[in-house]
Amino acid sequence: MSAPNEPQSFTDPAYWKNFFAKRKSPFEWYGDYNSLSKVIDKYLKPSDSFLQLGCGNSELATQLYDNGFHNILSIDVEPSVIADQIRKNKERPGMLFSTGDAANLTMADGSHTVVIDKGTLDALLPPSASDADKATVTKMFDEVHRVLASGGRYMIVTLAQPHITEFWIDHFFPLKQYILRVQKIENKASGFPMPVFCFIATKMRAPMPNPLPLEVLRSSSIRTDRIESTEDLKDAIKAEQELSQFIYLCSKKLDVEVSIDFHGEDPALGPRYRICVVDRPEKTKIESFAAFVVPIGRDAEWLFASPKGRKALSSQCGRDRLVIVFLNRNQHYEKEMDEVKSDIGHFVGMLDARNSDTGNYEILSVGGVDVKRTISSGRSEINGGWSVEEVTVDERQCRRLVFLNTMNLIQSEAYLKTSKKKQTVIDLDTLACDFHRMMIGSLALSHLQPLAKIDTPCRMAVLGLGGGLLAAYLLRNFKKARVTAVELDPEVSKIANSHFSFPHSDARVQVIIQDALVHLQEVAEKPEEEKYDVIFVDVSGTQNAALQCPPPAFLTPEALSNMKNSLKEQGMLSLNLVTRDSELGKSIKKDIAEYFPTLYTVLSCEDVNEVVVGLKAPKNSLKAVVPQKLMNTVRKDLGSHNEVVAAVSNIRLVD
Repeated sequence: MSAPNEPQSFTDPAYWKNFFAKRKSPFEWYGDYNSLSKVIDKYLKPSDSFLQLGCGNSELATQLYDNGFHNILSIDVEPSVIADQIRKNKERPGMLFSTGDAANLTMADGSHTVVIDKGTLDALLPPSASDADKATVTKMFDEVHRVLASGGRYMIVTLAQPHITEFWIDHFFPLKQYILRVQKIENKASGFPMPVFCFIATKMRAPMPNPLPLEVLRSSSIRTDRIESTEDLKDAIKAEQELSQFIYLCSKKLDVEVSIDFHGEDPALGPRYRICVVDRPEKTKIESFAAFVVPIGRDAEWLFASPKGRKALSSQCGRDRLVIVFLNRNQHYEKEMDEVKSDIGHFVGMLDARNSDTGNYEILSVGGVDVKRTISSGRSEINGGWSVEEVTVDERQCRRLVFLNTMNLIQSEAYLKTSKKKQTVIDLDTLACDFHRMMIGSLALSHLQPLAKIDTPCRMAVLGLGGGLLAAYLLRNFKKARVTAVELDPEVSKIANSHFSFPHSDARVQVIIQDALVHLQEVAEKPEEEKYDVIFVDVSGTQNAALQCPPPAFLTPEALSNMKNSLKEQGMLSLNLVTRDSELGKSIKKDIAEYFPTLYTVLSCEDVNEVVVGLKAPKNSLKAVVPQKLMNTVRKDLGSHNEVVAAVSNIRLVD
């Protein structure tokens, strides 16, 4: 017999009479002694006087007795259950069972040092509880308060549904006579790892002038945390329930990657850890398992920051399941890897779905906790905190601009090289970002053919300056190009000048600090000779949104119309598009095609990035594009030549 379908059945004695008549095996939805022993052994002692409310046919009292707790009285409203319990426990002297109502106890005041309730509160207070139900539970709480001795504990084993949590807190917290603690229980006795909690209310001798502490012991921690408010306690319980659901989700082979965030003491700093669980798709069950800690400074690389990269990482590590742990630049890890292992080791072990050798696993990495060297940092009014960092990847030094309000967003990346004077400088001739190479490759579609001719006059706009690396590359590799870079954040322009060697003094470049959408609106009204031959849209959106690049505002009819009208008649749009929603990507390209009748895409070899290329000229007026022929026209002296040629090979017509 299963749990009742209707909440009202929980409070109906007839339901329980029928339930126990049909179910002869012990009823342990909320866990047996083995599940509860960590809580029981921590808070209780053999000399305690126990009162169990609503014992049903559970074996908890029997198991308590067999583990040294002999002073136990259990009550239940169903006489047949009590008779059965007496029969089964007749050889356990001092163990008592009695028919009784938890809301009308007959015991003397202060007669018990422990009152245990395993599921009774949940049964009496369904989600749609009536006023009568609430009055019954209030009376039960009052009765528990009366029979509980000073220093005694009222322990409730519960699923901690929001209405249960709120009712318990609202009753006991205002009394100022109870220390309230919540502890998560790992319950496997029922065959289903339900998120079960133990609410522990410890009674003081008398009410105190101020509210007593609120505490929680999380499943991912070995220490008890003090909670500041009742709302924070409710949030902590909800977080633990979500955690249980995540662990249950990961108890079997995963078809897709899943992730969860853990916050530290200050949520404003962002997640302290982000944990991704990746299973190798070709495996039918989990036989090998490991964790991989991604050092700060490497977290935004394709191998770690993209789902496709993380699948490749799992294969490289040779594990059926790889738990990938990301850290956060805003957080401090003073004891480095030892602190990380201490913080999340227990939780990671819960994600081990092997049938054997669970709990014994390796923690892998490609360096320490933090492998970056911070060159400079500051705060922008528009983009928040930022950091310029250097890190070595595959024996090559890189410098990066990172915005700290996201965990895995590199705003700009440049390679470093040694100059003739033996100084470390920015390599402006080589593109470090894959989508920048794709954007340069898209120039093969321009009627001006700048990839084939070094001295082609060309007016170009770069919307989104960043570190200035794309604009700098254009200036150095196209000798008669004139580049307008439009950047909203003046702080970013300063960073490009001071840390990325942006050639701001070059007469062929103009940096405009302005909203790019406003700039497009202005240029659209100008005469033909003042418009652009190429517009590069290199603007980031929200990292965790379905559309990451560009922001949705750049894809409105007004914005697309202004892009079209800001280009010369044979002009070209090159737009970096990042979305993990394939249907959304198709819809966006359809919208762009309303303004640019000839549409191409440059696909990434690595991830979801693609560069959408729009031409104002209609398809029937253009020659068919053959990528192989275009590849052969790319100048040999072009920086990142091989990568640009590879990008050209990935040009495809959008139907």
